[in-house]
Amino acid sequence: MPDVAEPVTAETKNERRAVSSSFHAASANLDLIRAFAVLCVFFGHLHPLAFHRDSLLEWRFAQMGVLIFFVHTSFVLMLSLERSPQTRWGVFGAFYLRRFFRLYPLSMFCVTVAFLLGVSPDVAAPFRHWTWGQYLSNMALTINLTYTDHMVGGLWTLPLEVQMYIALPFLFLWAGRRPFGYLISLWVLCVPIAMLQPHVSERLDVLGYAPCFVAGVIAWRLSRSAARRLTGWLWPAAFVATWPAFLIATHKNEMYYRWAFCLLLGFAIPWFRELPFRPLTLIAKYVAKYSYGIYLSHIAVILFCFGLPMPLRDQWLIFVCLAVICPAAVYHCIEQPMIEIGRKFSNHLTERLRSR
Repeated sequence: MPDVAEPVTAETKNERRAVSSSFHAASANLDLIRAFAVLCVFFGHLHPLAFHRDSLLEWRFAQMGVLIFFVHTSFVLMLSLERSPQTRWGVFGAFYLRRFFRLYPLSMFCVTVAFLLGVSPDVAAPFRHWTWGQYLSNMALTINLTYTDHMVGGLWTLPLEVQMYIALPFLFLWAGRRPFGYLISLWVLCVPIAMLQPHVSERLDVLGYAPCFVAGVIAWRLSRSAARRLTGWLWPAAFVATWPAFLIATHKNEMYYRWAFCLLLGFAIPWFRELPFRPLTLIAKYVAKYSYGIYLSHIAVILFCFGLPMPLRDQWLIFVCLAVICPAAVYHCIEQPMIEIGRKFSNHLTERLRSR
């Protein structure tokens, strides 16, 4: 039997307002960390791919960008669930439907281009014949489950996000009704599970990042009760202060540093008012808007431009142009239209369920 949304009375509105997060869909603070995350990944790959010189510091920044994405995504999606109709369809069906149209169309486009052109993100072997099995696994974002190589640079993180999406609505319902201490206990429980994961199966690697995703849920839950008393001018400094928690990481025990960094970032986010410095917030908003396209296209752009048989100056000129044009093009041609279709489709189904 389909769910019917409860009538929204003045009392219900006041109740929701009392327990809702202090963050809104548009947040300069969240834009800043998302923009920085994608730039970390971008520049972390630029130097080693363009000049074939790798360093531990670049690896650390690229990996830190991914971790920031995990915390940011969990936090933002919990805010999205908070705004959704509190029915089974709103919390589960509409959420999964919108996530599909948000994530899959652009990744499927990039995978298809790589398949048709026979290109690879591997700098040592930029051209490769992909099998149909590899193509379908990349299209479905199940490469960690099928032990398949990723066909697009950075694609390895998307299956982890998809599998995390499955758990978020359940975490939203569970965490929103319990004291904050329960969520801390959940994070602590996730740590030994994440430690055991490599010894069980590589297919379960999403569990290795569970403390990172739960840290974003902690940030959301804390934002429902924490007063944002600290001035927004301090937010960039506070954000930077969390970096050493991962930048001191070693390859040997990197996962411990990942979990600690994500938890520290999750605790830091809810206390600061919105950053008031408009020039920085505008730049961050622009970069955050196109961040998904930047993330999926930047490795291909780097390999293409710095593989051209021309002077280095011309390579850089073409690179700068394509690094700006490609993310904007895929956003306006694919990403934004598909997001809008998903939104309209979800709203249409929601209205149909309400009318029954």
